[in-house]
Order: sequence, then structure tokens, then C-alpha cells
Amino acid sequence: MKKPFHPMKWAIWGLAAFFYFYEYFLRVAPGVMVPELMSAFSVNATAIGALSGFYFYIYAPMQLPVGILTDRYGARKLLAIAAFVAGMGAIFFSISSYFWIAAFGRILMGIGSSFGFVGLVYICSHWFEKKKRGILLGLGSSIGMLGAVMGEGPLRKMIDAFGWRSVNIQLGVLGFFLAALIFLTVRNEPPEMAEYDKKVKKPTEKIFANLKMVCKNSHSWINAIASLFLYISTPGFAALWGISFIHSIYGISTELSGFAVSMIFIGWAFGGPIIGSISDKFQQKKKLLAIAALAGAFLMGIIVYVPNLPLFTLFTLFFLVGFISGAQLLNYSYSIDIHPEHIKGTATAFTNFMVIAGAALIQPFIGYLLDLNWTGQMANGIRTYSPEAYKIAMSCFPLAFLLSFVFTLFLKEIPPKPLWQK
Repeated sequence: MKKPFHPMKWAIWGLAAFFYFYEYFLRVAPGVMVPELMSAFSVNATAIGALSGFYFYIYAPMQLPVGILTDRYGARKLLAIAAFVAGMGAIFFSISSYFWIAAFGRILMGIGSSFGFVGLVYICSHWFEKKKRGILLGLGSSIGMLGAVMGEGPLRKMIDAFGWRSVNIQLGVLGFFLAALIFLTVRNEPPEMAEYDKKVKKPTEKIFANLKMVCKNSHSWINAIASLFLYISTPGFAALWGISFIHSIYGISTELSGFAVSMIFIGWAFGGPIIGSISDKFQQKKKLLAIAALAGAFLMGIIVYVPNLPLFTLFTLFFLVGFISGAQLLNYSYSIDIHPEHIKGTATAFTNFMVIAGAALIQPFIGYLLDLNWTGQMANGIRTYSPEAYKIAMSCFPLAFLLSFVFTLFLKEIPPKPLWQK
């Protein structure tokens, strides 16, 4: 059914996209606070990976109930509550004197943030025509990645000026303000669509049947695993360990390392909508995903294994890694395409659950590999790791892209008649 024009739809989409911006900022922020966090809590790399990972530990299992709740209750109240909870998490993180309080803050951030992407998908599908889905998800992802960019080099500047605790308090206040704005502005669907949506929604007692339908579809699992490996370099490298890797290998400042790694998110900002529009035009998701995975393995291989790259080349490679990683949005579009209309939220959430579960594991796993290859070096009471230790740990990322390529080969291109109707 064609969605009618409504003058508020772009404002509503913009708020959903800005919440995605905000949650991505919170997601990557620990990456530029590693020295401060190690010093504040007297912990090693494995613990810092776990602290950052607490966000993902709750974000991942939250995806399934988030999808069910969004299908049932819409995005407005859920996104408003989510922004408030995420803001509260930033406050707890900022005032923490103990590791467990900081971990609790990261958990609250993860709970609130878990509604971001599914809410954005809901707004796109309820306020805009299907033919615009790829480009709108791409643009929304671009805005989210800009949040990640701001959470790298620019955030490091803010921390240097005001301190990490003060900056996190400001992030908490921003969450409270965003919650109020979403509640006052966002609506679940245009008034003209209310009766139609009531017809396609299923009763509450069937919500778990929706999840069962998603899980029984083998394409759901293959697609989600391929998506996981295509994405994993973003939370594992770009969001946490990439800055330390560049600082160790090239000896440049943490601030400049942050700007270098943020090129991955800038690449995402461009790649998401461009690849989405190409997919909308040619309807060749599988081929685009396979090309992206192979390209990612090649580019990350150069970054990890080729020594003494010029900084300009390094910045360019990071941008290209981010650009091709933007193809991962096609996995979400694919998950919607292969399921009935009334379970699109659950289908999206299932894919996101698998993806974020991988993110939850990769951050502490990289920290574990670094600690495993630690040679005993210390600086100002903090562990330092050799370039060789970083290269061993970072080898996970070109391998992940290769695994994504393998799983993508088992996907079927979407036929004219949806798979769920066959």
C-alpha cells in the first residue's frame, strides 16, 4: 500500500536517525578513553574490552524482545524511553568510582541503544514507500556513522579539554533532551495508515510465533552470520582497538590515531546510501555483498600486514574499509525481503541480534589476544603492547571478511516472488 504524504514524516525520520547518531556515539566512545579508563579502574586490556563490551552484552539479547515490542507497540514511546535510559547510563558511567558501576552504566546505554536501529527501520517502513527503503536506511546509517566519527577524534579533543567524566555527563543530559523531543514529535504511522496497520498486525498472543517463523527460515541464519562477519571490524577495530593499534604501530598521537580510524565511519556514511541506492536500482544484493566481503579482506590485510604505510594511504584505506562495510545494510534489507510484512521488525531484530552478539565477543577477545602476547612492558602503570601483539590480534579482521564472503555464497538472490510466499 502506498504511503500518503505527510508534512511531519521527515522530522520523524530525522529524530529516529539522530537517536541512531546518539547511540553510535555512546557505542564507540570508550575507544578514545582507554588510557583514562585503565588508570581510573586499574585494569588491563581484557577488562577494558569487557567494559566496552557490556554495552553489547545486553544490546544483543535485547534485539529479539525489541523487535517483538516494536512490531506490537510501534516506535514512539519505545524510542523516547530508550533515549532516557541511554542518557541515564551515560550519567552512571560518568560518576563511577568502581568498575562495576561503570559496567552498569554501559549496560544501561546498551539497553537504550538497542531500540535505535529497529526503530529507524520501523519509521522507514511505516512512513515511506518500499522503493525508498534502501536509500533511507543508507542515509540513516550515514547519520549513525557520523555519530561514530564524532565519538573518535572530536570526542578525544573534548576529553582533553573537559575530562572524560564531564563529557559523559553532557552526553547523559543530551539523552534526556532527545527523549522529550521524540515523545512530543514522533508518531508510529500517518493517521491515514492507522486502520491499515491494525489489519496487518497480529494479536499479542502470536508474537512468539513470529519469532519462530524467522528462526525456521534457514536464509535468516545464513544472512545473519554473513552480516556478523561483514560488520565485526567496525565494533572490534574501528570502535575500540584500532586507535591503540595505529598509535602503537605508527607512533602517532592518540588524537591523530582517532581521526585516522574515524575515516572508517566516514566511509560508512558515504557507502551506506550509495550501495543502498545501487541495490535499489539493480536488485543484486548477493553479488554486492560478496564483492564487499572480498574487498574488505584485501583492504584489512593491507592495513594489518603491510608496514610503514604513508598516513595519506592509511587514511584512504580506512575510508575504503568503511565504504564497503556499508554494504552490510543490505543484510537487513534482505532479512525484511524474505519475511512477511507483519514480522519485519522481528526479522530485523534477529539479524541485529546475531550481529551485535559478535560485537559483544570480539572486543574482549581482541583484548585477550593482546594480554596473551603481552611482553611485560608498562608505561605510567598501564600495560603497553608490542606491534607484534597488535598484528596477531588484528588478524581476526581480514579473516572475518573472508568468512562473510563464504557465508554470502550460500544466500539466494531475492526472486520476484518473495521467498516467504513460495
